[in-house]
Amino acid sequence: MSSEHLNPTVDRIRVLPDSVICHILSFLPTKQSATTSILSKRWNPLWLSVLTLDFDDQNLREFATFRHFVYSVIRDPPLSVITSRNNTQTIQSFLLKCDFSSGFDPHDVNRFIHAVVQRGVQYLNLEMSPFKLSFKLPLCVFSCSNLTALKLKALTIDCSSDFNFPLLKTLHLDTILFDGVHDGFLRLLNGCPILEDLEAKDLLVHSSSLLCYQIEVLQHCPKLQNLTIHEVLFVDGSRDGNGIKDIDWMDQPIVPECLSSQLKTCSLIGYKGMNCDFHFAKYILKNAKELQTMTINASPVDINIKLQMLIKLSLCCVQGDQLHVKFHFID
Repeated sequence: MSSEHLNPTVDRIRVLPDSVICHILSFLPTKQSATTSILSKRWNPLWLSVLTLDFDDQNLREFATFRHFVYSVIRDPPLSVITSRNNTQTIQSFLLKCDFSSGFDPHDVNRFIHAVVQRGVQYLNLEMSPFKLSFKLPLCVFSCSNLTALKLKALTIDCSSDFNFPLLKTLHLDTILFDGVHDGFLRLLNGCPILEDLEAKDLLVHSSSLLCYQIEVLQHCPKLQNLTIHEVLFVDGSRDGNGIKDIDWMDQPIVPECLSSQLKTCSLIGYKGMNCDFHFAKYILKNAKELQTMTINASPVDINIKLQMLIKLSLCCVQGDQLHVKFHFID
């Protein structure tokens, strides 16, 4: 064996190519990635080549300090990640968490987002304060045609404009208010023609029937392969889905395309066994020809009630050997 392999003091990181080091740095929050610049002259510029940006204002005491750091990365030369590299390079990922710390200014956040949208960001993850929905998603995001993944939490979307996400495959929405039109969520889905992964939690939508609305969502996602719904969608400000009687529900004459040929996994989180919950789960089990896994995360209930839920749902599996479904009831 060479002496290099025998000597435990050899600096193996030093011999790594810059591209490998930048890939390693891409897994760190941007603040930590930036601190590596003090290690040596070679390391000083490397973090500027990282195309994955991760900012969290909880790491800094005041928003003013957080704002200065973000601007130093995305706008101000000579430290700017955006201006220090070839303009043809796109930002692969941009994660921004703002908990509305002291001095929070939505205007600054809009400028952060606009800067990465101009650089054709592919993965955009925005997480605002969970205590209010006052921050509105900037309109520039609606036409960010490079996006392949969009994850939004605790903000408002103005749906009066059109959406254009031709490459978007992943859409995760958590505590979102759709403003401007009643069918805002459906308009958003219309702009995602190849969407494969949809996760929805606590969406503020307007509809007279939660069950029909959920089916309509599927009709707007012809390529959907993975669906996750946390509890139930808000319907006119109410979570109560038990008012839907069996006679109120009739199977839709046209089965959504995603159920006929695409959907492989479906997760219903916070399942309560109400009429609305059961009919939707039954509809999925009956019509999803390619379904492989059905995950039911039930709300805490008595073991006997849980067993009744399992038996009732198991009777809905009519596809025989062609359908392999796993039920997971988790308290």
